[in-house]
Amino acid sequence: MKRIRSGQPFLYRSAGYHSTVIEIRMKDKVTGSYLQVALTRTAKRFPYLTDKLVEKDGNYYLHRDDNSMVAVKTDKFRTLGSMATGYHLLDVTYIRNLIRVAFHHGLCDGRGIKFFVETLLYYYCCQKYHTSFSSEGIRLEGEPISEEETLDPFSIEYGYGEEPDIPPIERDGYALPESTSAPIGCYRTELLFDESVFVQSAKSIGASPAIFAAMLLSECVSDLSPNAEKPIICNMAMDLRPALGLEQTHRNCVGSAYLPFGPEERQLGRTDLAQKYRQLLALQRDPSVVRASTQRQAAMFNKLDETKSLEAKKQFLSIFDGMVNNTYVISYMGRFQFNDFADYVESAHFYSDTICGLTINMVSGGGVLSMQVLQGFPETRYAQKFEEVLSSYGLLSAGKTELVVTGQDKSYITASRQSERWFAKPE
Repeated sequence: MKRIRSGQPFLYRSAGYHSTVIEIRMKDKVTGSYLQVALTRTAKRFPYLTDKLVEKDGNYYLHRDDNSMVAVKTDKFRTLGSMATGYHLLDVTYIRNLIRVAFHHGLCDGRGIKFFVETLLYYYCCQKYHTSFSSEGIRLEGEPISEEETLDPFSIEYGYGEEPDIPPIERDGYALPESTSAPIGCYRTELLFDESVFVQSAKSIGASPAIFAAMLLSECVSDLSPNAEKPIICNMAMDLRPALGLEQTHRNCVGSAYLPFGPEERQLGRTDLAQKYRQLLALQRDPSVVRASTQRQAAMFNKLDETKSLEAKKQFLSIFDGMVNNTYVISYMGRFQFNDFADYVESAHFYSDTICGLTINMVSGGGVLSMQVLQGFPETRYAQKFEEVLSSYGLLSAGKTELVVTGQDKSYITASRQSERWFAKPE
């Protein structure tokens, strides 16, 4: 059994953690039998994503789950870590033209599940359309699984030398008045774009898609918050893999970069602001900075190891319950590699219902860039303003603001009931 370290903040929750969902919308109706074949083959390629959770003495371990993974036709999200999913922390369902992959964030992050989804779609499309599509960049059944795929970023000692002395970066952001640590629910507004148009618009001012979205959203929030006494802060999800030399790991390997928008930034033209944000990101992505930060987080987990009970560990990590990142969060998973079978994909989507505050989840698939505006409050002014500003950048459609529920897991209960817990040994 392998002990979990990198995903611990998502595991020690008093009432479980809500599923994160990757939703692929196909142009044709989904055929369940073909999807099941694809899931079986994909599970063989990613055995470490088919594990179940085992808890002993307050520590969580991943253990082989001998229950088969089954693709079920349903419009509801099944409960991860329960008997319904065979205790798996990942579940594949389908309905109409939708394929949904729900996963527990304690198992992996978005980049970690991305490889799984690409393989699943590859095998499904090969079955469905009786065609040998390109497998370039796709992890296939029967290929060797490298040790790096399962390395835990927080179980490694990093030699990073002297941490560079970088200018202080503003992190204390304006708090949206609607954001609280006890969200009313998760409200989602879906914005879909022609990816090529949006990306070209970003490139025209020297910005990446994520930076471009951050610039525009910060402008929107600033316009709607004329009395803000602090800068608008974009907490941008930052993949730590390149800096840590762990490009292949599926484990949680994400940090935050901070992009402030205050009076100084408002005076800049968009090209100059994009350049400033690129420079700020480069400073925060410096390998020595990232490795030093990772070591500090590992030290926190080492401190957690000193607590000897499940309840004590939950109390130690209770700071993550209801945490609000001021002002908002942007998470860009990137583009799914669907190769020539992308012609059969309508769009891809990335969402959950664990939002405290305001979050924008972005992902590309089938030539469409999807933005999910997720918020823990029903107020729609930020989403509406964002939509208005984005309307000239390849906007294809905008959905209504609707409540979304992906469901909490049950592994926080079932993990302590697994027979394998008696064989769990401290590392």
